[in-house]
Amino acid sequence: MGFKMDNNSLKNASLFDNDPVLYAAWLYYQDGLSQSEVANIMSVSRVTVVKYLHLAREKGFVNISLDSSVFSTIDYSIRIKAKFNLNNVLILPDEEKNKSQQTSNMNRERLAKAGAMYLSQIISNDDILGVAWGRTIHKLGHYLPTKTLENVTVLQMIGAVAPQPDFTTAESAALIANKFSGCSINLHVPAVVSNARLAMELQAEPIIRRNFSALNQCNKALFVVGNTQDDNPLITTGVLTTNEMAQYRDLGAVGVICGRFYDAQGNPLLSDIDLRIMGISLAQLRQIPQRIFIAGGVENVAATIGAIKGGYATDIVIDEVTALALLELSI
Repeated sequence: MGFKMDNNSLKNASLFDNDPVLYAAWLYYQDGLSQSEVANIMSVSRVTVVKYLHLAREKGFVNISLDSSVFSTIDYSIRIKAKFNLNNVLILPDEEKNKSQQTSNMNRERLAKAGAMYLSQIISNDDILGVAWGRTIHKLGHYLPTKTLENVTVLQMIGAVAPQPDFTTAESAALIANKFSGCSINLHVPAVVSNARLAMELQAEPIIRRNFSALNQCNKALFVVGNTQDDNPLITTGVLTTNEMAQYRDLGAVGVICGRFYDAQGNPLLSDIDLRIMGISLAQLRQIPQRIFIAGGVENVAATIGAIKGGYATDIVIDEVTALALLELSI
């Protein structure tokens, strides 16, 4: 929301002495004083100040306008929430002045900041939060404001990968936990192992079994959309090969969450690779009461739609491109 004062009325400052309506409007709108403070300066009652401000708008001294971009995203949010039966929808308005120059990294930065703001608002004492790993989640952890809570636990929902230049899997969960005065539990296993038998043997180990069982206690989850292109972090971090990603695309995969693939309708897609993934299943994820999903970019629209159709998200943080795609979708 903004306001503009009529420049013609301000050419001569002495008008303030002769026009209390203009003087009151200047003190309130331009100097940012409260109505009570304006009343004290002008030696009038607060009721009189209210009357002056009303007259200022009637005479055109002050023009109040609403930021249409902000309010359009509120409208989008309400419609998407109702359309897909979601709990909450947070939409980042496009940055018009930077739209043509906006890169995927810039968009990731904005989504991470919005996700951090939202997570900080909804996290509570005694929460058990499952988190995925990735660049956006890692950035989100850095943007989180410190919030002192009691008995918060943050669990890593998929095993580890080799440290990357800009994030490590274990650090992401620990960073979020520290911001909430909580503790973190890491899955001390690779995100994918060489064969299904080894995966079964590792999950049978008491410590690892306890960690996987703890995932069933989560009441909140935080994760990011993943598409099936060859620049997916699962490939760049060495979890999958390009051939394995192509196998999933051949099966109809449009998206991936915590190493688990799904099709355009959100149906899980299983292959021999799934038997080697060390992480939460999509069925487990769906059992978590509140599931916060962060998504943005044209390249991730299909994955986002599939995730929502599959019921993997209850709360979404998205950009305006994704919001428009969801509104246009026929269901």
